Amino acid sequence: MPKVSEAYKENRRTQILDAAQRCFVRDGFHRTSMQDILTEAGLSAGAVYRYFPSKDDIIVAIATRNLDHMVAVLRDAVGNRDSRGLGATMAGLLTAAQGEQDEHQLATVALMVWSEALRNPALADRLTATDTDLRGVLARLVAEQQKRGTLPADVPAETLAGVFVAVLPGFLLQLALFGPQAVDGLPSAVKTLWPT
Repeated sequence: MPKVSEAYKENRRTQILDAAQRCFVRDGFHRTSMQDILTEAGLSAGAVYRYFPSKDDIIVAIATRNLDHMVAVLRDAVGNRDSRGLGATMAGLLTAAQGEQDEHQLATVALMVWSEALRNPALADRLTATDTDLRGVLARLVAEQQKRGTLPADVPAETLAGVFVAVLPGFLLQLALFGPQAVDGLPSAVKTLWPT
C-alpha cells in the first residue's frame, strides 16, 4: 500500500474541516450530525474518523484554525512598520475579520464557538490560550507606545491590551448578528479613536 504524503493528509483534513464548517454555519453545532459532515465532504466514515474521532474534535479543530489565523493576522499587522500604531493595527485586524466573514463565515463560527466553549473544556482552553496570545502581542505594542508617550503609562500595558482585545468580539458579534452594514466604517473609527 503506498504511503500517503503529508500534503495529502493536510488537504484531506482541510476538506473535512471546510465541509464541517459549512454544515455548522447552516445548521449549528448540535443539529449537524457526523453523517451530515460525511455527506458534505463526500467521504466515508473511515476517511473522516481517521482524522477526527468525534464531532467535538472537529469543532475544536475549526476553532483552532480560525483563532490561529486571526493571531497570525495580528502578528503581521504588528510587524508591519507602516501600521505600528494601535488604531491601524486594530483596523487591520477588523478588516481581516470582515474579509474572513465574507469568505468563511468567521464571525458566525466565532459566535457558535464562544457559546460551545461554555460546555466544552477543550474549546474553552483553546480560547483562553488565544486570548492570552492576543493580549501578549498587543501588550508589547502598547508598551512601545507608552515608552514613546503616546499612551498613558499609569495603566498597565496588559490592561490596555485587554481593552483592545475586547473590541474584536464586539465587532464579530455585530457582524454575525446584524451583517456587514452594522460594522461599516468601524475600522476607520478605530483609527480615529487610537491614531497612535
